[in-house]
Amino acid sequence: MTTDEVKKYLRQAEKLDKRLKRERRNLEKLMSAAEYRSPAFEGVGGGGSGDKICAAVSRIMEEEQRVQELTDLYTAKYVEIEQTIRSIDDDTLEEVLELRYLHGQSWEDIADTMHYALRSVYEFHGRALQKIAVKCIELQ
Repeated sequence: MTTDEVKKYLRQAEKLDKRLKRERRNLEKLMSAAEYRSPAFEGVGGGGSGDKICAAVSRIMEEEQRVQELTDLYTAKYVEIEQTIRSIDDDTLEEVLELRYLHGQSWEDIADTMHYALRSVYEFHGRALQKIAVKCIELQ
């Protein structure tokens, strides 16, 4: 495994997190639209207003299911990546990867948090990626 492949692997949690946030926004929008429209359905006889309510509820339930599936997938991937990072067995290198890939911090913020020069953080990052790449090759 190359260091670019390691980065791609580590970014999976971040990508899932972004996707999950989008799906949650979609769900909130659907629920808000249903709440907004619900008074219009009250007291209306015939005309299939019940069909509209059923369709809205069905759509909300489908979106809730998608959100739950993504939450489960994200949680599993987060734990997997966290365990991979911890396998490095070097606190400084682990912290760089955790802050970058699990907490989404910028390089500058990582340097500030860890009290290191930006160049040092880049070097730690490179060493950490190499360690993971070597571990993956050893496991094959």
